[in-house]
Amino acid sequence: MKTNHKLFRTIGAMLLAATVLAGFTACETDTVEQNGGKLPDKEAIESTYGMLRSNASTGNTVEMLLTAGTGFVTRDFYYQQTKPAADGTTLTLRIDESLVEGFNAANGVECQLLPTANCEFPDGQTLELAAEGQRSAAKRVRILAEGLTAGEYLLPVTVAEGSADDNQTLYYTLTVRDPQPGDYELHDGSDLFFVFYINTDQYQPLLVQDYLLQKKQSRGSEVAWYGTIGNIINLRTVTIRYNESDRRAILNLGSDITYVLNHASNYIWPLQEAGRKVCLSLEGGDTGLGFCNLSDEQIADFVAQVKAVVEIYNLDGINLWDRNAGYGKDGMPETNTTSYPKLVKAMREALGSEKLLTLTVYEEPTATFWDTEATGGIEVGKYLDYAWSGYNKNTEAVQLLDPWHPNESYVSAYTQKPIAGLDASRFGCVNFPIYPSAKNYDEMMMQDPYYLADWISYEYNPNNILVFDDIRTNLQDEYEAAWDQTFAVCCEYMDIDSYIYLGTRQGYSYLLDMSSISILPTGMGGYGKWLKDW
Repeated sequence: MKTNHKLFRTIGAMLLAATVLAGFTACETDTVEQNGGKLPDKEAIESTYGMLRSNASTGNTVEMLLTAGTGFVTRDFYYQQTKPAADGTTLTLRIDESLVEGFNAANGVECQLLPTANCEFPDGQTLELAAEGQRSAAKRVRILAEGLTAGEYLLPVTVAEGSADDNQTLYYTLTVRDPQPGDYELHDGSDLFFVFYINTDQYQPLLVQDYLLQKKQSRGSEVAWYGTIGNIINLRTVTIRYNESDRRAILNLGSDITYVLNHASNYIWPLQEAGRKVCLSLEGGDTGLGFCNLSDEQIADFVAQVKAVVEIYNLDGINLWDRNAGYGKDGMPETNTTSYPKLVKAMREALGSEKLLTLTVYEEPTATFWDTEATGGIEVGKYLDYAWSGYNKNTEAVQLLDPWHPNESYVSAYTQKPIAGLDASRFGCVNFPIYPSAKNYDEMMMQDPYYLADWISYEYNPNNILVFDDIRTNLQDEYEAAWDQTFAVCCEYMDIDSYIYLGTRQGYSYLLDMSSISILPTGMGGYGKWLKDW
């Protein structure tokens, strides 16, 4: 019997008005239904009911991971009521060490109290709820690793007065692990296969080396694996430019990619030596010329330029993403349905079978790739190693692009039929946005891809490919305390072995280790590591 995860998630949201990370680690039973919460009784809904919550969890437990030494992680907290407050009120957050024993007993763990020296409240510890308001502004707690030894720590904070009230309490759990000698091993992609984009307009490609992920038994200390991730790395921004004088389609590397390539020993080789495939992502340049309106002569010329760059710099392949071309400009050719397939075929023939050729499905340019009559007899998929969705706006919900189950209610309104000649095992159905911190309830719900649970449990997913929007470093901005949790929950929804499907006692949870991203070259913790240095 298949579980309707959507129903349970909707019910839970009535009481737990929070965002992406699901998981009630304190529950005593292990049914999937628990991950959606419990249906509140009528009296509780009709009365004014307040909760201390964090955007990092739908429950009252917030998990964190650090490496012993220097580093920190930031999380948030806020107060929310089920109904607008009649009068304004001020609440004070306090650390309650008396709650440690009860938490340990309820969860079968042995956490020790986090020393007060290892936590900071940059915005203060008071929460203001305005009259007729329903939610306070979010404030931050910063957890520091300095001076901590390996082990499990707990920071119980509450606004409850007198006896403990779990709805008025947040439990920040921190796992501190010993530093590992040498380089971290790249995860092989056996359970989750990661595809990343890195925007070199902002970041050094070396950023990906500090994406350290832990897959751990949700309850207990067993670690399935811990390592770096990112099996395919697509570097951007590279565009196609139109040279009006001779009507050539020019490969425009831009200043940032050019710098990276000219210093490949610093920025590319270390990624390749770890086992990653480093590719260039080619996009439109808003000139009116793109992959869909190239002549045969332009295709041959453009492909030769691409091949030369791949060979000179020993890149692992090319990603094609036809967006931002600016089609329809005066004086530019009309688009057609054969130019792009011809480009794909020519690119494969030029690169050979040893290089990766991937394609990002996006809007009209790829809409006819299912129809060999429209593509001039070319089975586009035969020339591709992988293809995946390009729908990843962080202003809308996660888009599930499933060409084989288009009629399911949770499948995206964006459409794509199966690419002719491409096996389903090579198509990534989800391209995850990186979301900023949610500002209201609607944004919280939008960011939660709970419907993926149905898709996974029905065994509709054709593979374990996860594609992510441009990855980022730790910055003190609207993404702080949110983006890494979004990242973790995406992994949990996509892994059938996670606690979402198996329950908290048998399943696994994911945590993105922020330690390396937060340690600057000086050895001190801070923000902005791996911003471009040229």
